[in-house]
Amino acid sequence: MTRTGSADLSGLRLDRDAPREEDGSRRYRTRFFLLLAAVAAIVAGVVAYEAFRPHSSIVTVSPAEALGGRPGAGASEVLTANGYVVARQRAAVSTEVSGRLQRLLVEEGSRVRKGDVLGILQNEEQRASVENAKAALGAAEASVAETRANAREAELTLARTRELLGKGLSSQADFDDAEAKDKAAAARVRSAEADVGSARAQLDAARVSYERTFIRAPFAGAVLRKEAEVGEIVSPIPSSGGLTRGAVVTMANLETVEVEVDVNEGYVSRVHEGMRAEIALDAYPDERFPGRVRQIVPTADRQKATVLVKVAFDRHEPRALPEMGVRVTFLTDADAPPGPGGEPVPTVAVSVPRDAVRDVGGKTVVFVVEGGRVAMRTVSPRPLEGDRVSVSGGLAPGELVVTGGPPNLKDRDRVRVR
Repeated sequence: MTRTGSADLSGLRLDRDAPREEDGSRRYRTRFFLLLAAVAAIVAGVVAYEAFRPHSSIVTVSPAEALGGRPGAGASEVLTANGYVVARQRAAVSTEVSGRLQRLLVEEGSRVRKGDVLGILQNEEQRASVENAKAALGAAEASVAETRANAREAELTLARTRELLGKGLSSQADFDDAEAKDKAAAARVRSAEADVGSARAQLDAARVSYERTFIRAPFAGAVLRKEAEVGEIVSPIPSSGGLTRGAVVTMANLETVEVEVDVNEGYVSRVHEGMRAEIALDAYPDERFPGRVRQIVPTADRQKATVLVKVAFDRHEPRALPEMGVRVTFLTDADAPPGPGGEPVPTVAVSVPRDAVRDVGGKTVVFVVEGGRVAMRTVSPRPLEGDRVSVSGGLAPGELVVTGGPPNLKDRDRVRVR
């Protein structure tokens, strides 16, 4: 009995060295929560980084290209001068006769062709003279017709008298009388024809006087300014008291606009005819228009110590209007020898899209992408063919310039290239 009880009690003893299932489950849950916490921390860090990191603007870029031998390449600035736009063909249109201005058919800015009527003077007297001359001419022509008919009759009478004289049926006196009448009739015809010529000349003179009351455009162009109004007296020679006007309008041919600048006589030796130049209109300071020196006026202004230089646009520029202020930069080729003034060594010129050029605070700039940021560089672009411009200095071939992006882009802003 005792042995049996001991065996039963031994079966109830705990084995402390055997592994327990509860400890393994607890360790698994601990590892799971630690991994979950790590993932949550990483996600939170990413979210925080995205929330607090600097904003990056998305931009499009284009590489700057070396110009090589294209127009505007390798040009250096020799000197600059200020001046004005002028029209080579310009006139103060007046009248050939004195009279009161009855009608003015143009305004400032009117475009006219050669021969178009600009104004009309009072011309009732001249018109009446034309009609009177026409009537006189008609009377003279009628007189010619009458005298020719009389001359024909005298000619026939002479012929009959000659025939009768040959047959002995008429006297010599009758023949002499018929011959005299024939010669007189012929003379009256010549006199009447001369009267017709005189009447026609008088009609032409009356028409000329009438035509002079019409003020016509001497060439095709635009009216810049009205000098007289309807009702005023105009005359080829204006009076000193200002009672008459000397011109009706001032007009110019806008196809012949060019630039006149005053160059200091100490630097005029750097300029020569045919020299390349850049024209910057004060009205469009961000644009440059190519041109060339057309003429150096062979005289100087002793008071200003300057020489007048005329610069022509390479292409007609409709935005260049007479009397606009300009600034001209005279250029020299890169391979040209240094001038007497010691021109600077030209810098490498590149071309960039026109869209890359921006106006920031009154400055013409481009933005260059450098290491995830943009660098703002001030440039002086020159127009080229198509949609590109030339930039001398400030850029190197291959650099990426921003062509599209936010309009408020600033220097050192972070960007991402699309």
